[in-house]
Amino acid sequence: MIVTNKKYGYFSNLSFMAKHHWHGHKNYIFIQLFLAPLGALTSVVAAFLPKIVLDCVENSVPPLSLLTKVTSLALLLCICEYLRNFLSVKSHHERNNARCIIFHKLICEKTMGMDYNNYIYNETRVLREKAWNAINSWEGSASRYLELNFSFISSFFGFSAFTAIIVECNPWFIPILVVCYGISALGWLLLQKYKDSVKDKFSAVHLKLGYVTFRSKDFANAKDIRVYNMTDFLMRKIEKHLKEMQGFYTKKNNGHYINVLIEDFFKFSVSLGAYIYLVHLKLNSSMTLGDFSLYFGAITGFGAYLARLVDSVAEIIESDHNVNDLRNFLNIPDNMNKSVGKPLPDRNTKVEIELKNLSFTYDGADSPSVDNLSLKINGGERIAIVGVNGAGKSTLVKLICGLFIPQSGQILINGTDSALFNRDEYYTLFSTLFQDCALLPASIAKNICLCEEEKIDRKRLYDCMHLAGIKEKVESLPDKENSLLVREVHDGATALSGGELQRLLLARALYKDAPIIILDEPTAALDPIAENEMYLKYSALTENKTAIYISHRLSSTRFCDRIILLDNAKIIESGTHEELLALGGKYAEMFRTQSKYYRQEEAV
Repeated sequence: MIVTNKKYGYFSNLSFMAKHHWHGHKNYIFIQLFLAPLGALTSVVAAFLPKIVLDCVENSVPPLSLLTKVTSLALLLCICEYLRNFLSVKSHHERNNARCIIFHKLICEKTMGMDYNNYIYNETRVLREKAWNAINSWEGSASRYLELNFSFISSFFGFSAFTAIIVECNPWFIPILVVCYGISALGWLLLQKYKDSVKDKFSAVHLKLGYVTFRSKDFANAKDIRVYNMTDFLMRKIEKHLKEMQGFYTKKNNGHYINVLIEDFFKFSVSLGAYIYLVHLKLNSSMTLGDFSLYFGAITGFGAYLARLVDSVAEIIESDHNVNDLRNFLNIPDNMNKSVGKPLPDRNTKVEIELKNLSFTYDGADSPSVDNLSLKINGGERIAIVGVNGAGKSTLVKLICGLFIPQSGQILINGTDSALFNRDEYYTLFSTLFQDCALLPASIAKNICLCEEEKIDRKRLYDCMHLAGIKEKVESLPDKENSLLVREVHDGATALSGGELQRLLLARALYKDAPIIILDEPTAALDPIAENEMYLKYSALTENKTAIYISHRLSSTRFCDRIILLDNAKIIESGTHEELLALGGKYAEMFRTQSKYYRQEEAV
């Protein structure tokens, strides 16, 4: 299990966001520094402009002097407004750049770089969904965290300026306005509390909706959806999750509408009260029209800035929670060694693997998938791991190649505990072909070599394609190894059959040329003739390598030096093909059963 709800302090979050913006987009910070006082200055100049004009008119100031003052202030106002609008647009642009370049990159790097052991948890998927929502939402987005804090500072400048003007008129306006807008602030804080309380449920539903939606439009599922008439089933799932999300949005929006209504009511009440009071002062004192205009503008401006302060605080709180969500995902701790590790075995030596009392249980499972298992694989030995579905075969090889962390026991590589190696260096020991490998939207050559064009070793590429049995197919294509794959991305891309895909993935494993090769059902999509051809090449494919081969087809295991039969997460038989047949146990029974079906197919 992983920690999912650590709370970071306000200043810690502020420092985190400032650091990433500073290293990635300094301009964004400088823009906010200029915007903060500029907004307040614009409002104050706008409030004083009508006062100066009215005072000049009321005092019969000469037209030239009036024109000079008005022109100067109007020009200053225009410059401030232009700069404010220009910087606001730049701020929006820089924020989007930061969101896409800095924070998307952080989430992608964390997703691909975390321990696979952590990646498989559903908790992790929910945290990742919350992190995406945290930077992509508009209200209180984590990517707006600095901007919201600077907006608060700007509002505070304006609030302070108008407070000074109002105190000169009547200081009692201040507590009245604070109480009115304080009630409004309470409503926004309650709404934020609700939004925070349903965030986990919302993210979980959003994750399910995204999964079902993706599957419904995935090219790989198109045939099954049509042949098995799955449209109604998938649409019911989509509609169910859409209704759940609609429920969240409806409650949130209803709270928003109520808060806007309350806020507007107080704004109207404050403006009406201020107008009545100032009319009274004008009629019963020596107040000038300019003062009337300034005080009325200050009162309404004070209210507007107080409302902005309230909104800023509410959004900062929401954004602070979103930064927490982002950091909770980014700070999922890796348990494998990512620091300096023990030196790896020489790649030219044969690698011995020893498992000692190895156990592993999936999170939430009732029984272990690997249970106190011990096994020694000699350097250069080729072993087959067989057993029924669910016996623990794939789990065992994922433990060996460092994807899963055993709950107990050890994996020794040439006598060294695998936990002592650097995680990413340890992966270089393995060439793997898993059942669920994926293609990249790139050329065949890049899919096999997994590197840039200029780094590809062409001779090795051709040799691996030949060994894997895919070279003839590749050379029949117009662009040969430069042919693009994945039609969903590239128009006119090459489509490979299931068997051709497995051969290409086998060529990928061979190209890596690691000292340990793991093949998980490498011939599952091949016909019997093609499968036999690959078995005949098996010695060449695994020459000087320690090889682990998983298969359901027991006829293939005779090519291995030793066969390991797993059942209920334990090793129940071990030996050569002939030895296990002579033993007459579970392996012999499974082989006879499979052979019977082969003979029936031949008779037909």
